[in-house]
Amino acid sequence: MTSVLKRFRTLSKKKKVEVVAASVLTLILIVAIPIFAWFANQKKIAELAKIKAPDELYINAAHREDIINLDMAAVDVSQKYSTSDNGTLVEHDITSQSFVFSVSGEWVDNYTLQIEHTTNCPFKYTFHEGEIYTSIDAMKQQHSDCEIRNSDGSLKYVEYRATNVYDVAETSKISDWDDDGLTIETGEKYYIWIGDEITNKLGEKGSYLNKTEGERYADDTYTQKSYDGNTNYQKYVNPLFWQLKNIKASDNKKPFYNTYVIKIDWAGVANLNIYDKETDIFYISAFVE
Repeated sequence: MTSVLKRFRTLSKKKKVEVVAASVLTLILIVAIPIFAWFANQKKIAELAKIKAPDELYINAAHREDIINLDMAAVDVSQKYSTSDNGTLVEHDITSQSFVFSVSGEWVDNYTLQIEHTTNCPFKYTFHEGEIYTSIDAMKQQHSDCEIRNSDGSLKYVEYRATNVYDVAETSKISDWDDDGLTIETGEKYYIWIGDEITNKLGEKGSYLNKTEGERYADDTYTQKSYDGNTNYQKYVNPLFWQLKNIKASDNKKPFYNTYVIKIDWAGVANLNIYDKETDIFYISAFVE
């Protein structure tokens, strides 16, 4: 090191300036290359994060209102309706009830809908397309038989009273909704037509992935995963998994919401009454695979 300094002192002023400049540039390159590489790496990470960001999909009540408005605790197995037979009032049982939910969010090419539920209650569950109308007359234009009851005594539609209460996190992220110009005032009643069972882009219906044939409860397909090998469980608590893939979001590339109806049927169940207090747990999820 001493010999280097002695050699440096013997150089002319011009040479000293050139050596100092070269040394400074070398130091800058040594520091700058790793820093540039780090920033380049961070840029790639940021780009990957953007590409792989989770899709904004939500489960809502009707008309994409907050899910808190979906109240399935109100299943009433004692419902009846009346008709007149030559002036005599005749009561008839109603053996099904329906509830409305929706899937909404940023546009995606297609998504999977999955519904899991326990089977404590002796009910049959089916999942249908829904269509929203602001009046019975508007619904009649598309479905002339909308006021004729089904064979189980139920209506062909669900009445819903608008709350206009929405999920704040959702509405803060998604504003350009494809609402088809449908405006419903708070407290106003509207009607959801119960259509056919939900189908995907290929015309396929959803199905249970683990239902015991001829029974209402689950088989052992997912028992190992659900209970981590534990065999001490009640069969009606073991959940059923219903699923449908490749559901179309919408025909355009705007934020969307699709309306669905859960129909709960107890026709043929003997001695079922409002004092039977069994409870089923429902999970509804929508995701892109």
